[in-house]
Amino acid sequence: MTSQLFTQHLTLRSAIAADADWAAPLLFAAGPALFSYILASPPQQAETILHQAFQIPNHAFSYEHTRVVEVGELPAGLLIGYPGSLKRQADEKVHFVMARIMPLRKLPKILVNVADFSRIKQEVALSAYYILGISVLPEFQNQGVGSYLLAQAEQQAQDWECETICADVAYNNMPAKRLLEKHGYATACSKTTDRFEQITRTGGIHRMIKTLI
Repeated sequence: MTSQLFTQHLTLRSAIAADADWAAPLLFAAGPALFSYILASPPQQAETILHQAFQIPNHAFSYEHTRVVEVGELPAGLLIGYPGSLKRQADEKVHFVMARIMPLRKLPKILVNVADFSRIKQEVALSAYYILGISVLPEFQNQGVGSYLLAQAEQQAQDWECETICADVAYNNMPAKRLLEKHGYATACSKTTDRFEQITRTGGIHRMIKTLI
């Protein structure tokens, strides 16, 4: 079955909290080193934290900002994204959510890692749309699902009248980088720090952008 034919059978819906059982592990698998770094936790524990956070509304990793792609009634992947104005609010609320579900003893290390990561990440303009993540379940990969989700993100960006759309990609995530480049995204900035590189082993972060208007 070709990618073009396959995508005719895809549907998109809003995620619900109950999707956490499959969606949170899938989201985590897209960037385990990065999530472990931000959450200052070993991979298994970081995935559990993300699973809890996904079920809580009103923050950057919430089901409320997630769209699920299905084949028939089976989930095939997910998209998390928002316009720049909404992203700032969602990011701020992450701290309150994490304070509820994480032990206080982790706070010092989290603050150090977040401060270091702030030297790498780029701001998202109010006129831009930000893709936090696109993830496809292994059994549905290489069948056009990723391209479908990317097209849906761009449609959402246009609905919000955004001028650009952007995503952050780890240096070592070449499949994601190739997918974005295939659809017209270009690397606008690449940054890392010694601490980030040593702990995550991902190299650094590319900010990739596409102009919509």
